[in-house]
Amino acid sequence: MFLANGQATASKFRCAGDIIFDDVDITPGQICNVQLKPFSETCNFLQYLKPLTPEKPYFFAQIRTLTHHSKITLGIAGPDIASDSHPGNWLNSVGYHSDTGRCYTSHQCVANTEGEKFGIGDVFGVLVTYFGEKKSTVIFLKNGSPVATRFLFGGDHSRYLPTISLENGPIDLGLMWPEAAMGVPKYSEKNMLHWIRPMTVKYEVMTNMFVYDGEEKLSGELIIQSPHPLAGDIQHFEVIIQEMIPNCPGPSVSLATCSPMIPSPSSTLAQDYLRFDLDSNVDSMVGHKIGWGVHYSPELRNRPDFNPKGEQLVYCYITANMEIIAGQMMMQPEGGFYPVVLLRDGASKVTIDVESNPRPIGHNQLLDERFKAEINQARRALHNDLANREVKESMLRKSQDVEATITDQFCRLRLAADRPGIHVVQFNKPLIEDSNFFLLCIRALHEDSGIGLGVAGKDFPANKYPGKYRPSVGWTSRDGKLYRNMRHDGNLSGERFQEGDMVGCEMEAFATEMSVALFTKNMRPVATAYYTQSNRAEFLPTVALCANGHDVVIEVYWQNMMRGAPIFSVVNLEHWCLPPGSVVDHSTNTVYVKDHSAPISIQAPYSLHKGYNHFEIRLTKAFGPDCPPPAVVLSTATPLDPPPNSCLKLDFLRFWAVNEASTLVQVGDLVGWGLLYIDNTLHHDEEQLVICYLTVNHKILLVRVVYQPPGGFYPLVVLPPDLNEVTLEFSATIIKQHPITSSDVDILVREATALMQKEKEIIQAGGDPSTELAGAALFRSLPSAEAMNHDVPGDMPESAMHHRGGTVKDKTVEKSGKTNKMATTITESSTKGKKLKRVPSKKSLRGDSKSSRSCVVL
Repeated sequence: MFLANGQATASKFRCAGDIIFDDVDITPGQICNVQLKPFSETCNFLQYLKPLTPEKPYFFAQIRTLTHHSKITLGIAGPDIASDSHPGNWLNSVGYHSDTGRCYTSHQCVANTEGEKFGIGDVFGVLVTYFGEKKSTVIFLKNGSPVATRFLFGGDHSRYLPTISLENGPIDLGLMWPEAAMGVPKYSEKNMLHWIRPMTVKYEVMTNMFVYDGEEKLSGELIIQSPHPLAGDIQHFEVIIQEMIPNCPGPSVSLATCSPMIPSPSSTLAQDYLRFDLDSNVDSMVGHKIGWGVHYSPELRNRPDFNPKGEQLVYCYITANMEIIAGQMMMQPEGGFYPVVLLRDGASKVTIDVESNPRPIGHNQLLDERFKAEINQARRALHNDLANREVKESMLRKSQDVEATITDQFCRLRLAADRPGIHVVQFNKPLIEDSNFFLLCIRALHEDSGIGLGVAGKDFPANKYPGKYRPSVGWTSRDGKLYRNMRHDGNLSGERFQEGDMVGCEMEAFATEMSVALFTKNMRPVATAYYTQSNRAEFLPTVALCANGHDVVIEVYWQNMMRGAPIFSVVNLEHWCLPPGSVVDHSTNTVYVKDHSAPISIQAPYSLHKGYNHFEIRLTKAFGPDCPPPAVVLSTATPLDPPPNSCLKLDFLRFWAVNEASTLVQVGDLVGWGLLYIDNTLHHDEEQLVICYLTVNHKILLVRVVYQPPGGFYPLVVLPPDLNEVTLEFSATIIKQHPITSSDVDILVREATALMQKEKEIIQAGGDPSTELAGAALFRSLPSAEAMNHDVPGDMPESAMHHRGGTVKDKTVEKSGKTNKMATTITESSTKGKKLKRVPSKKSLRGDSKSSRSCVVL
C-alpha cells in the first residue's frame, strides 16, 4: 500500500492528499485498492502515469464505499493538471462526477448527453473510442452501458493519463487500470438498449419503441443519442414516427458531434449539430420515416487507408420515407457524426432503425453526383475561411521579448522567465459586431506571474495591463479585478484565473459613446465593464504578459480564428455572473453563495432588451430590520464615468424592501423590474428614454422614466451580508401585454421633459440637479391608475398599495427547459416544404421564445 500525505510521486503514480492505494506492478485482471480517509473533505488526487492507448483504451472503478456527500471524479488528464483540480475542469481533460452525473471536457459540460449519478455497487468506466490527430472521443460507461460522450481535446496521446479525484471520505474503490482491464467493452448501435437516453425515456423491447415515461407533462425536448457515430457499415439511420398529435411538431432527427467543439470553428462547414424538424402544420405522419445519412468521397472511400471517422468533407443528407429531400456538404469532425433523436410532447414515441437501410439502396449514384457537384464549392469555402482566419506576425503589435508561434488553429505566445516587466501583444484587427470575441487558453502561468486581457486602442502603452490606461478595459489574473480607465469599482468583484483556464473577452454591446465588454472564464460569464471609446477602429484585442521569474505561455484564438462568443441563456442561472464558489439548484432556480461580510451581487450576462424585458426574484426568506431581503436592481455595466448629474441618468435603480418599502411586499411575493421602450426606431443598446416599472406578482406597482444608459440596464440582484441564497423566477421574461396606455406614456414623457428643463435651469444656475431634485417624487403609480391618491410625498407613493394583486392572464410561450444545448443547426432550405433550421443571430437568441415565457402584466 502507498499512503499519500501532501504531494507524493511514486514510480507509476502521481498522488496528493489523503489517498491510500496499491502501488504495485499492474497485471491483467488485477484490482487495485484505492481509499480516501474519513473526514478528508478537500480534493484528493491520483493519476496513473501510463497513458491510454488504442490497445488499452479503458479503465474502470468498482464503487465499494461512498457516503451521501462524497464525490468521485473519473477521467483523463495530462501530467500538468494541478493536484487540486478535477479532470474535466482543466484544459484538454475530461471527467465525470459521481454526485451530479455531469461530465466535463475542458471545463464544459454542455452536450446532447447529460449523464447520470453513480454510487455504491456501480461499476463506472472511461473509454477512449477514437484516437484522433487533434481531438479524440470518449464514452463513459455505467455498469457496462453508455451514459455520455465527450471530446478529449489535444492530439498528444501520451498525455491521456487515467486520473481520479476524491472528496469527502470515506471512499473505497477497486480500480482496474488500463493494463489490468481485460479486453475492451463492446456495445452496438444496433442494440437499442445501448443508446444513450434520459432516465425518463424507456426502451420497450416488445414494441421496439423509445417512449417518454415521465410523470409530468413533457415540457421540453428529450434527447436520445447513438453510442457510435455513423461510419463504416452504418452510414444512415431512420426514425419511424409512432406518435404525432395534429398541429404539434413531430420528433426531430439530428447529426451531432461527440460534444461541442472548443472553440467553435470559424468555418460554416464545421458545425456541432445538424437538425431536421417536421413542420407543426403537416398532417399526422405516424408510420412515416425520417432520417439522416453521411456520404463519403467517391475518390477516397475505397482506398485501403480510408478512415470513415477522420476529419473530412462529407455529404450529409436527410431522407423522408427513403427519398432524399435535402443535403449539404459538411466538414465531419474527428470521431464522426452521431445519430440523435429528439422527443417532445405529442411526439414522445419513436422506433429507431439502423439496420434496414444502413447504406440506402439505389441512392449511391445520386449521392456521388451530388458530392461531385458540391465538392469544389465546399473546397472554395474552406480556402476562403483559411484566408480569413490567417494571422501573420506582421498583424501583431508586440514586444520583441514575446515569442509568437502561429498555427492554423491558434497563436501561441511565450514570455521567457528572465524577461522583466509587462509586455503587450495587440492584434491589429478590431472587434466588430459579427466578430466580437477572442479567447486565451492558459498553458503556463505561475502564481507570481500575470496575464491581462482586454480591449484598447493602437496607442496603448507596451508596458501596461489593459484597463490600467485611459481609454481601455481589461481583466487581470493575479487579483481577478476588472479595470477600465484605471478604475476597478463596480457591482461584480471579478475572479482570479490561472493555468488550465480559458478566459475570453467579448464586446457584448456596441453603443455610440460607451460599449460593454463581457469577460468569461471557462465559457461562463464573470463580469461586465464599460469601454469608453467611440472609434470602432480602436476596439483592438489586447493581451499583457508578466513573467516575474517564470515562463508564461498562452494560446490565443483571435476573433477571426473561431466562429464567435459563447451564447448564454438568461433563464439558466449558471449563465449569470456569479460570485466565485456559488452553487446553482436548477430544480428551484436558486443560487447559493458563500458567506460574505459585505453585499455581493449576481448579474445577468446580458442587459434587458426588447426580447428580454423583465426579470424577477421570489422572496423566499422571512425579512425584517435585522435580516433584510435581497434587492432587485437595474444597473449599468459598471458605474458611469464621470458620474451623471441628472435624475434621469442613473447607473443604479434599486428596489429594496426595507423601512417603508417593506410594507409593499411579503414573503412569497415575486418582485421584479421591467422596461418599456418608447422609441422603437432606436437600437436597444443606445442611450434613450425608457419607462422602468416595478412589478409585484406580475402587477405594476411603480413606474419611473429614465435615460437608459449605453449598453442597457443589466438585471442585478444584491444579497446583503448573512443572506446566502436567492431564488429567481423565469416565468415572465418577455412582457408583451401590459396596462401602460399610450396616454400613460404621453403623460410620463411630458413629465420627464419638464424635469429635463428644470435640470437644465439648475445647471445654468451652477447647481447640481441630482442633489437639488433628490427629494422629488420620481417614482409614481401609473397615471391611469392614480385616481385615488395624487399628493403622497416621497419616492414610494402610498397609492401603490392599492394596485397590488392580480394574476397572470396568459402564458403563451413555454420555456423549453430540456432543449438541446449544443450549438444549433445548419444552413440551406430543403425541398418539399420541409427545412433545415438556420442558426439564429445572437441578438435573436437572447429573446428566443424557446428559452423564456411571455405573460400579461396587469
